[in-house]
Amino acid sequence: MPYIGTTPGYQCRVTLSAMGTFITPGSLDLVTFDLYDTLIELKPPRWERLAAAAAQIGIDADVDRLREADIIAEDYFTIENGALPIRDRTRAEQETFRLELMRIWLEAADLPHDPDTVKELRRLYISEFDERPYHEYYRLFDDVMPTLRRLRQAGLKTALISNADDDVTVVAVHFDFSLLMDLLVTSAFVGYEKPDPRTFYAALDPLGVDPQRTLHIGDQAKSDVVGARGVGMNAVLLDRYHRHPHTDIPTVNSLTELADQVLAGQPQPVVRD
Repeated sequence: MPYIGTTPGYQCRVTLSAMGTFITPGSLDLVTFDLYDTLIELKPPRWERLAAAAAQIGIDADVDRLREADIIAEDYFTIENGALPIRDRTRAEQETFRLELMRIWLEAADLPHDPDTVKELRRLYISEFDERPYHEYYRLFDDVMPTLRRLRQAGLKTALISNADDDVTVVAVHFDFSLLMDLLVTSAFVGYEKPDPRTFYAALDPLGVDPQRTLHIGDQAKSDVVGARGVGMNAVLLDRYHRHPHTDIPTVNSLTELADQVLAGQPQPVVRD
């Protein structure tokens, strides 16, 4: 699958003011997907990794509470990464950011978050920052391949739009979903991060698709949903971990559910190879 690249730049501010419940009715031409926690998941998940790290220094951390608190940490990451991509910062700046991210996550989980604890847990905890994008560190969700096949059999194009900082070809090829994508777009190649609109246009423009006839799905409201809505795309929040029970954002809990809803609005399927 092709990748798209261009010149980095642009500073982005994230807002939820564009949120709503409306999804344009009718058929679609393209469905785009986030990567992490949408198609693949770190194994074990990051909240289990942090709980195990905390246990090493005598802190009893509840995995469910860490999973809920992770939303707060993700929002901080989205805002910071949108202002200046973490990968473009110096090593010292990256480490400062990661320590603050850890502090925010611990505080949100009502766990000790003094400087010494934060520093020690940062040392013990291994996250997506520390793992390279190799397939052995991840698992593919069971609903990914059936969903992609269903959408493509119905005549829809499919593409990846990810804030991955590295080439994810190894992951995409190993799990075979690259064969079911028309395009792979990652921030490592385009130079900006979701919700920057240019990240989404990097998929829309080459495929020649009207944003109103596309739908993006991802697990983060501030990067995936706000970003997609900002360029006129439809957007759905994927809540695999049931962490958004009270949101007014259109939400599904699986890609199977997404495919059911998308295909219900499609015309008679046209079989694609």
